[in-house]
Amino acid sequence: MKQYLRVLALAVVLFATTAIKAQVQVRYLDEVFANVTVDTSVVYAQNYEYYTNFNTLVPLKMDVYRPAGDTATNRPVVLLSHNGSFLPENLTAALLNFCFKNRKDSSLVELCHRFARRGYVAISFSYRLGWNALASDQETRAKTIIQAVYRGMQDAKSLVRYLKDDYANNSNQWGIDTGKIVIGGTNSGAYIALAAGALNDTSEINAPKFVGTGGAFIDQDTLGDFDGFGGTINHDNYPGISSKFQCVLALGGAVGDTSWIQAGEPPVLGFHGVNETLTPYNTNIVVTSTGQPVVEVSGAGDYMPYVEALGNNAAFSPNNFADGPPNRQGGVSTVPVQGLYPFYGVSFEPWNWYSCTMPINPNASKTRAMAYIDTIMGYAAPRLYKLLINPSYTGPSSIHEVKGTIEMQLFPNPTNTELNIMANTLQRPVSEVRMFDLTGKLVKQVNNINGYNHTIYVGDLTTGVYQVFVKLTDGTYATRKVSVER
Repeated sequence: MKQYLRVLALAVVLFATTAIKAQVQVRYLDEVFANVTVDTSVVYAQNYEYYTNFNTLVPLKMDVYRPAGDTATNRPVVLLSHNGSFLPENLTAALLNFCFKNRKDSSLVELCHRFARRGYVAISFSYRLGWNALASDQETRAKTIIQAVYRGMQDAKSLVRYLKDDYANNSNQWGIDTGKIVIGGTNSGAYIALAAGALNDTSEINAPKFVGTGGAFIDQDTLGDFDGFGGTINHDNYPGISSKFQCVLALGGAVGDTSWIQAGEPPVLGFHGVNETLTPYNTNIVVTSTGQPVVEVSGAGDYMPYVEALGNNAAFSPNNFADGPPNRQGGVSTVPVQGLYPFYGVSFEPWNWYSCTMPINPNASKTRAMAYIDTIMGYAAPRLYKLLINPSYTGPSSIHEVKGTIEMQLFPNPTNTELNIMANTLQRPVSEVRMFDLTGKLVKQVNNINGYNHTIYVGDLTTGVYQVFVKLTDGTYATRKVSVER
């Protein structure tokens, strides 16, 4: 599959009168490997966990995905943590009627394959679970879930240190570059990734909403520090090694408070369903499956503007990449935010699919989820390439009109049902309109228009950014971007 960065070249082929040679695929941008090898159930660390009352060390495991036949030894690595509300599979099935599969979950397996086929090493990893979701009082629910996120964050950093220790002391068996590490995850895993990037100051865990009758929810003398060292119920994994990593990839999830976002923290790529209720897109209180309040958190719609404003995503710019849809704050759509891709009209994990009935996400299917993963990869791949591989990369040069300038308006933009195209081109009527999604897939085509204004129905398109190509009767063409929102 070719992703968005090749779309503009494809458009020239479609509209120009002479053919051009296909561009060579680029590692880390395109899927240049056909097959993937997987090493399963590799132990990367051990620690004390909730369900053994912190008395027994349990192994923490990962599955490692690599491009088959690749001999590179300096590959960037993406670490992905799974969903599941910080509960074991049997409890999520009983409480939520969700069939989560831990690090084998559908979207993580697919994303790991997508990254590995692009030349990355991709790792799906397990972390410590457990909190008192059924507690009768809110303070206990809030305290135990915050502690669960904290332990998951420590485990993610233990994995970073495992990889660096392996690089230094085990001949770099996974063939990675330890200066090119991304921590990501979906749903609960995204909470972990965001905490790993932003939770690093004791003032952040002493905010009033994280303090109860017994003091701060996070007692580092008990749980250990932010990197996972010290504490009476914590095991030190790979002491003396840095936990530093380079980027956060959050699919859903939230931060405990927007004050966690500070200048100098890793860049963030955030994807979120705007209509999600389990983890709010903006700032709201998380509730249990029985409707009990837990704690207030801030989703991508509220934390990503801070990430951008503080300059943490500056490494993604300048670029010619496609923007995400506009952000939505306070019920109002604003300008797109660098690194943020909101999915309008969808709720919980539209990029996932499951094997049992799911009342929270009844529309989940593999076909639908794969389309969202196409968009995620189309948006993330060029930005990660610029950040990790080639800082001077800005994407393809902007397409220019073949003959002269076309004055064209697309409205409304963003739109949800109809797109009006108005061209001020004197004696050159519009003859053809095509629309492409981020992956380069042709989603709309109208021929033989021969007019200056035209309306296209887009109510059947999913939320996202689309490239609109308008060709005139004399062969001149122009391109514009439009956002479809639900």
